[in-house]
Amino acid sequence: MRFMDIAFAATLVVFGLGALAGAFVTAVSLSFRVFMLLLINFRIVAPVKAASESGKIALMLLIFLNNCVPIALSFVYALILCKVHWEPPMRAVVRRRLLTAFSLLTGSLLGFFNLGATLTLVAKVDGPTVVNALLQSSWAHAPLEFLLVLACVAEPMRLTRRTKNLDELLEHLHSDAKVLPLFILGLLVSAAIEVFARL
Repeated sequence: MRFMDIAFAATLVVFGLGALAGAFVTAVSLSFRVFMLLLINFRIVAPVKAASESGKIALMLLIFLNNCVPIALSFVYALILCKVHWEPPMRAVVRRRLLTAFSLLTGSLLGFFNLGATLTLVAKVDGPTVVNALLQSSWAHAPLEFLLVLACVAEPMRLTRRTKNLDELLEHLHSDAKVLPLFILGLLVSAAIEVFARL
């Protein structure tokens, strides 16, 4: 797996565009801000409070596992498209489009919800001072986390650029999966930095 390639660059671009879209929608729509408040309380605040009661190790593992979800989905999704015997058989062009769509859609959604919408909501509710404090306490782990996740989210699209047939696609997928532990280790380090160093 190459960390920097066209697939990763495209995923990074849609991540940025998604962040801008999330910021815009959150800024102009009160109903969406209410939805985001409910989502963040359910998806982040409540689990973090519960994990914090069990100690920093539990909180670190929660953050780590949460970041691993899109990575796991990226590889499982590609594996399903390649290994399942579809009826009627899936055409190669359809498979390529579905693989590419996953990377682009997932990258944009991560930017929309995890960055743009969240930071804009914090700015609207708590003000820019809290946003600045949040950025100062995440300058180290957040970029590392996003880059590692996006590099793996780009994997389905990456496969379409290096393969001409199904056998080659599976070969490259298995080959890339061998370096997956390094990305997972990076996410564990990122979670440790977030919890213990607060950077």
